[in-house]
Amino acid sequence: MIGQKKRGVTLVELLVATAIIGTLSGLVVVNVNRARVQSRDAKRESDLRNIQVALEFYYNKHKTYVVSGSGYNGGGQGWFAYTNGTTYTTSVAQALASAGLLSGPNIEDPKQNPGYMIYTCSSGQKYALFATKESPTSSDTAYVQTVCNGSAVATSYGKNFAVGN
Repeated sequence: MIGQKKRGVTLVELLVATAIIGTLSGLVVVNVNRARVQSRDAKRESDLRNIQVALEFYYNKHKTYVVSGSGYNGGGQGWFAYTNGTTYTTSVAQALASAGLLSGPNIEDPKQNPGYMIYTCSSGQKYALFATKESPTSSDTAYVQTVCNGSAVATSYGKNFAVGN
């Protein structure tokens, strides 16, 4: 055993291994965060599509998209699932859920609260539902400008995704 060198890990080898592990960890974190953003954006799209279906059922029964007695001052628009006891006594979500058209009154943006908005125009014959996606496409943001009250909502509230008729 005398005369044999003990072989250990050098400082350079340790630094290289640490750098490789750090780089791989960074890539994993970035990909996980990107997946979370995509998941939340997919939920927003799904929520708005479900609300659209409920609004179509409401329209078939009432011949208007204005869900009366709900939303801002009972006018059927504004923040979708928000109540405050004064200007928002009943949310549009609550009214649609009470009518049996929506699974529950708690449909809300996964990150912002309040998050979703609804506006009607053309005497209640058209509507737009709005959300703020974390990773919107250019077509998302362009479409917002074309829907009912879209340019005002995008400017005032930062909404960058919409569905409507």
